[in-house]
Amino acid sequence: MSQINTLIKPTNNCNLRCKYCFHEKYGYNNKLLDMNILKKYIILLSKKYKYINIIWHGGEPLTVPISYYEEIYDFCRNIDAMFTYSLQTNGTLLNQEKIDFFKRNETNIGLSFDGLGNEFMRTSTDKILKSIELLKQNGFYSGAIIVINQNNVNKLIEEYNYFKSLDLGMKLNPMFNDGAVIKNKFLYLNPNEYISNFVDFFKYWANDKECNINVSTFEEIVNLIVHESSRVCTFNSCLGKWLCLDSDGALYPCDRLCLEDYKLGDVSRIDSIEDAFYNSNFLKLLQGSIERRNDCINSCKFYKNCYSGCNANAILEGNLEYKSSCTQKEILKEIKEFIFNTKLNLENMNPNYSKILRR
Repeated sequence: MSQINTLIKPTNNCNLRCKYCFHEKYGYNNKLLDMNILKKYIILLSKKYKYINIIWHGGEPLTVPISYYEEIYDFCRNIDAMFTYSLQTNGTLLNQEKIDFFKRNETNIGLSFDGLGNEFMRTSTDKILKSIELLKQNGFYSGAIIVINQNNVNKLIEEYNYFKSLDLGMKLNPMFNDGAVIKNKFLYLNPNEYISNFVDFFKYWANDKECNINVSTFEEIVNLIVHESSRVCTFNSCLGKWLCLDSDGALYPCDRLCLEDYKLGDVSRIDSIEDAFYNSNFLKLLQGSIERRNDCINSCKFYKNCYSGCNANAILEGNLEYKSSCTQKEILKEIKEFIFNTKLNLENMNPNYSKILRR
């Protein structure tokens, strides 16, 4: 099965200015991705891949007119490929018209929302809460990414219970010292506090028989430890499986790496999508990834529980090699021990947790 996942930024414009936004270093240009460039990109992808998974991102993708999406969805319907779609939004610009469009076009909607600390970190909490309710009224049971930083790292269980009260799934993304947060150093994560609170939260979640939401981060970790498999790039190498199309028509391996050192070419100047994967920047990144993973294979007993993690995260941490120590290793060590100590008592555990262990 030939499949590609592609994150597409129709614009870098955004109506919020989150205190930790990694995108600040790229800027918030309100220019729209040229429709002809986008159509050419779709054609190039369809010549190589049968299945194309599109994630609309940004910036804030809902600052783009619905007419823009109408045109590209109509175009894709006439392309010989199978498409799946999702949209990652801050939720402030959702309304019934937009929800109707994306529902009609079978597009999943994910949110970015910082829970109890949202007003301080992102603002516009009331608008987002109204959007969450509107999504539920329309049959969407979305999840939200919450960014873990020093402001909330000691409140993860409280955040979880708040998300439960909203019937809103959650994914935990640790904050990196990049972008806007450089001006807000008080948000820098203390690694030891992050490890300790993350593990405590995991144990609380695993023991919660009343869990009513999906916590995708934990479910992925359990899968990794028990079944040594992962469906997400956080615990894998996405190189060759993902591409990011920026609003200026440039290609990158990931939206976290939209920098000149990682640029894979311009859609307007390539004749085949394979040109991106033969670009010298891609080959250099791939070689570095292989070397880093080989080091982990030879030195870390937890390799099959994280597969050396995400390349972009390693770059942003300034720790490309991971060598003898990394945050993920310390987390996996404690969680793995907990899992194997609770395997015989699943009747009294979180049903989502138990289900994975029983597979």
